Amino acid sequence: MLYKHFHNAAWLDGDDVWRVNPFDVNDKRLRNSDLNMAFVVENYLKSGFEYVFFSSIVLCDKTIRERILDLIKYKEYELIFITLYANEDTLKQRAKERDNNNDPKFLLLNRSLAQESIFINTATNSLQETVKQIVEIVS
Repeated sequence: MLYKHFHNAAWLDGDDVWRVNPFDVNDKRLRNSDLNMAFVVENYLKSGFEYVFFSSIVLCDKTIRERILDLIKYKEYELIFITLYANEDTLKQRAKERDNNNDPKFLLLNRSLAQESIFINTATNSLQETVKQIVEIVS
């Protein structure tokens, strides 16, 4: 886990605040979960954590990401936006291994690659290599 490589760090995985079925990023009801995410991240920041990691697939959608960030009134932080990506073949293989999903959909893949970000290609990286790259960027 990335956050364990940093002293005084907290991590919010967006999935922790919106486990719903069916999941559709365009479902208007999920915008309530944006409030939850902003609330948790802001509380981590206000609590004095030096590093706050926030991961969520919805951050690939610029409109949703900006809405969440706008909801955070505490502004004393530096934002580093990192996108992890791989080619579709690699992602399909990972989905099959992880979830036994033989037909995954990558609806946000192109959208996420078209935005301002620091990009890390994870196609040939081990988990440890990816963590090391992020640690170097953040430190």
